[in-house]
Amino acid sequence: MPHAFLLHLTSSDPRPPRYPGLYAHGLFFALLGKLDPGLAAAVHAAPRKPFTLAVLEPSPPPRRGGGGSGEVVLRVTTLDDGLFGPLLEVLLREGADSLTLGDQPYRLARVVATPQGSPFAGHRSWQELAAAPPIRCLRLRFCTPTVFATSKPGRRARHTPLPDPFLIAKSLLSSWQHHSPLRFPETEAAALLTVFELDLELTRFADLRFEWAQAAKGFFPGFTGAVEVYCHNNSLDVQRALGILQAYAFYAGVGAKTAYGLGLTMPS
Repeated sequence: MPHAFLLHLTSSDPRPPRYPGLYAHGLFFALLGKLDPGLAAAVHAAPRKPFTLAVLEPSPPPRRGGGGSGEVVLRVTTLDDGLFGPLLEVLLREGADSLTLGDQPYRLARVVATPQGSPFAGHRSWQELAAAPPIRCLRLRFCTPTVFATSKPGRRARHTPLPDPFLIAKSLLSSWQHHSPLRFPETEAAALLTVFELDLELTRFADLRFEWAQAAKGFFPGFTGAVEVYCHNNSLDVQRALGILQAYAFYAGVGAKTAYGLGLTMPS
């Protein structure tokens, strides 16, 4: 069952973390290592990470004269059914002591895991996601910079910082096929990709902005804003797939480096 939850972390040090995405990634694996070192190693080595991370709010700037405190709100989603419960258990156990982002100590002030507490939190079973109503348009808001990584001949990597309809749908479908126990049959998935390439069109966007964002040890070009992607295909099976992918985007994110804070996606 995919989960999305928020960790409110507080510190007596008012300085914001210098590399929030990288530090959040390190904190996640430090907690996972306390839970199960073997699991931490396996997740770290996985080509597709069964989680996403995003820092929603930076700490407030230092006050004049020193003093004050800082807060970081870290959003975590898990796509592996075996991660959420154990991870929450170790968080509650370790959070009473100290958690670190870089070299700054933090305490766990609260955990928000329901949409009543925040629109960024919630959970749905795979069956509920698979039963999402069919739609003709993907309506998504990209809350953190989103970028698509593509491979070129000669092992050259290139990045697309634009809301390309095919790349959006392909990213979501690929993630669903990897993580969901209710994946589409391979022949159907291949047919969906063909439809996505031929019949999706970007029909509306709002607040679209280009940004450079740090993820891991590098900087990546990305975009934020809301988009509407229309499907010209009349197939009900395609529209059902689009409904599933829109619901799934809340947990999976879109594009590259979602484990470092990029690609946080909400329904628009």
